[in-house]
Amino acid sequence: MPVPLAARRHRSALAPVVAAFALCAVPARAQGDPPPGSAPPADAAAPAAVPASAPSAAQELGRVQVTGSRLKRIDAEGPVPVQVYRREDLERSGQPSLAKFLNSLNETSMSSGEGANSGTAGQGTVQLRGMPLGSTAVLLNGRKLQAVGSSSASYFNLNLIPIGAIERIEVLPVGSSAVYGGDALAGVVNVVLKSRLDALSLDARVGGGRGFEDGSLALAGGRQNTEGSVLILGSYSKATTLGMSERDFFLDADYRRFGGPDARVRTCAPGTVSSNTNGNLPGLAATSAGIPVTSAGRPTLADFAAAAGRPNLCGDAQNGNGNALVYGNETLGLHTVAERHLGAGWTAFAEATLSEDRLASNFTGMKFNNVLVPASNPYNPFGVPVRVTSTLGLENGSVGIARETRYTRLLGGLRGELPGAWDLEATVTSSRDRSEQRNRNVNVNANARTAALAASDPALALNPFTAGRAATDAVIQSIWSDSVRQTEGSKDMFAAFVRGPAAALPAGSLDAVVGAEVTRDRYDSLTVGTVSNGGSRSAQALYGELRAPLMRRDGVVGRGGELAALTLAARSDRTAQFGRAATYQGGLELRPSASWLLRASAATSLKPPTLSQTFVTDQVLPASSFGLVDPARQGEAVTAGELVRTANPALKPERGKAFSLGANWEPQTGTRLAVTAWRLRAEQLIVLLLPQALLNNEALLPGFVTREAATAGGLPGRLSRLTYAETNLGVLETRGIDLEARRSWRSPGGTWSLGVGATRVQQYDVKLTPNAAVESRLGRRTLDYWSPEWKGQVFGGFAAPAWSLSVTGRYLGAYQDTGSRARRLGDTVLVDLAGRLDLRTLGVPMGGASAAALSFGVVNVGDRQPQFTEAAPYYDPTQADWRGRTLSVRLSVDW
Repeated sequence: MPVPLAARRHRSALAPVVAAFALCAVPARAQGDPPPGSAPPADAAAPAAVPASAPSAAQELGRVQVTGSRLKRIDAEGPVPVQVYRREDLERSGQPSLAKFLNSLNETSMSSGEGANSGTAGQGTVQLRGMPLGSTAVLLNGRKLQAVGSSSASYFNLNLIPIGAIERIEVLPVGSSAVYGGDALAGVVNVVLKSRLDALSLDARVGGGRGFEDGSLALAGGRQNTEGSVLILGSYSKATTLGMSERDFFLDADYRRFGGPDARVRTCAPGTVSSNTNGNLPGLAATSAGIPVTSAGRPTLADFAAAAGRPNLCGDAQNGNGNALVYGNETLGLHTVAERHLGAGWTAFAEATLSEDRLASNFTGMKFNNVLVPASNPYNPFGVPVRVTSTLGLENGSVGIARETRYTRLLGGLRGELPGAWDLEATVTSSRDRSEQRNRNVNVNANARTAALAASDPALALNPFTAGRAATDAVIQSIWSDSVRQTEGSKDMFAAFVRGPAAALPAGSLDAVVGAEVTRDRYDSLTVGTVSNGGSRSAQALYGELRAPLMRRDGVVGRGGELAALTLAARSDRTAQFGRAATYQGGLELRPSASWLLRASAATSLKPPTLSQTFVTDQVLPASSFGLVDPARQGEAVTAGELVRTANPALKPERGKAFSLGANWEPQTGTRLAVTAWRLRAEQLIVLLLPQALLNNEALLPGFVTREAATAGGLPGRLSRLTYAETNLGVLETRGIDLEARRSWRSPGGTWSLGVGATRVQQYDVKLTPNAAVESRLGRRTLDYWSPEWKGQVFGGFAAPAWSLSVTGRYLGAYQDTGSRARRLGDTVLVDLAGRLDLRTLGVPMGGASAAALSFGVVNVGDRQPQFTEAAPYYDPTQADWRGRTLSVRLSVDW
């Protein structure tokens, strides 16, 4: 019998290290010690997307490191496009979570959705370029995070990152496995948390809209001086559930008003009774009748007369809350960073990030679907067996979801200077996540239900003819129970690299990085009472990176005068299951003048199969239950044999290629024009074909179909076994252009800013089955991955010393709905407003605060609601945000 995962304990040798650093890293600053320098505050009205370049004058000759390379360099912008979003951008967007902010970016063409109709059960994700879930690598402070167990080890849950600790976000929307390893088919999102603070800081936000509320609170304190630094930050956020019942769109499920179907059903509260024979119900001139609402909850035969022949019809939103459009969640986080300078250029450092995320939402009551109610049921007024389709009232309980996830990440490291201007960094990281998801009242004990419907004793009987209390708690609990899934994930890693000048070239220094990583990942999943699976994987990697300046501009001396530079990177990953795999990356930079950057890059990438794809517990099912037909036997129905859900030992990593070509023009401070053409191709995509598709492609999948001996007439033998497992059959190719223009200028009263950015996708082709034609998903929505042709933002703002105001327009291009009608969707603009008051400049007393600001935001000013689509759930989860107009107020104070 499997041991419950919740009973296992996490032990980490790094815990005392972090605790020790937090206690002794930095003594109190003595009087007279100079305060450490800090970057000037960002302009509150600057455009949301800030390029990785444009260092301040004081930083111009310093070397910095940004996403896309482990090399430190003078010019932060290199051969690959990187967009940097500051904390001010995240706050000004008005978005309530990190995932919502990322999914609003132009580079994120679609999302996995929110609520009950999402593909992630409320976990925060990002899909750069609309690529499949898990194709975007997520880094925390430049180090890759593991896919959490609650996602079946497929992706990291962004909700586990304390939003109050975020300092900036770096987005690299092209593949980069040669630098960061697997999972970077579509690109990289690097979340950089706060690391230094010499003050006490408070940030409080409240927000909400029609039918929901959200808010957050973060408190941080830190100290730094010449001996080191320490920062401790605690954060808390909470959002209430937004259910279908809060939106008029769902209160009437007859969508014929939009030219769609009538989606009303009989599972109402109360529902509909129908005859168990072909005749009319006793005492009525009809075979069915809507169950009337009575004060006693026990209708008589006469009560049914008015509803004869008129079934009760409704949608789920009329049976309680309906499905969740946005899950309610609550997150508590703690982030600690400490550094201790050891002397002689060496520093020891430690990080600890702890998070607890709780998700909970109640949907509708439990349902009956055409159940038989015998004449013995004391609430049956017909005196004969009848059939009932209905939903129980919420006072009997509800279907819903509750999940609690605990995440811990501990890191300890050492960095220092080596001879010859080289430096070294070595880290040990240990992360753990544990989750329990409870799907409420989804398991039905059919025998107990039958007994309760047939019971003649009211104390033991179930009443399906009421919208009120239907039975005692004991009866209800004997019929409906929860499904409980427990998961655990972990990642332990040792990483080290050295970095420095390898040689002196005529045009400058040849810089190099050489490093190694050793990792061990583990995943365990247990659905209580049914099946468990999981496994672990160890991997080793060696990588290197070179940057060679090729030419210098005439007349420019010192650093920063490069005319051309070449960057090369290579990585070799090795695992026991898949052997050794290599990835490469190259980039070229041309700087014909100080205002121009021309760049090009090419890279290969890979994504190993997830642990849940690699380790699958075998399950044997009758093949006849899948409605299969055998094309090799002239379309004969499959009536025998078995279907085996198992792992594919021949499964290979997914492979990718990425190309980019771009130009940036920045003739003066505050002006920027940029264009980047990009192309991504993913091959050997892992897909789980439907059983019928496996049977149809027997010749291309050797070993998946096993048959009996051939029969007379030359036909192949009947199916004896069908292997149901993942295969490497998918291909996806997409390409497009990113456009950006910015201008800011000073006036007597303050600074004006204007900006526009857009992504034009030109191709999005998918092929998931071998014999299928290439499917263009450009501008054609699907439920998993696709892309609209256009997505863009327009920004304008003004910042005065004491206040700022900005407006952003977010555009989603037109696209086609699924289905034969190809309904036109999109072509919409959402308008957001943001403002900020500097309370100290305005003279508002703030109790000795060194900085204080009050901000407000209005997202979706016009309260534009999602559009109707042809198929359930009758809106597009990949683009929809049912919050509508959202208002928020934020107070930020530093002491």
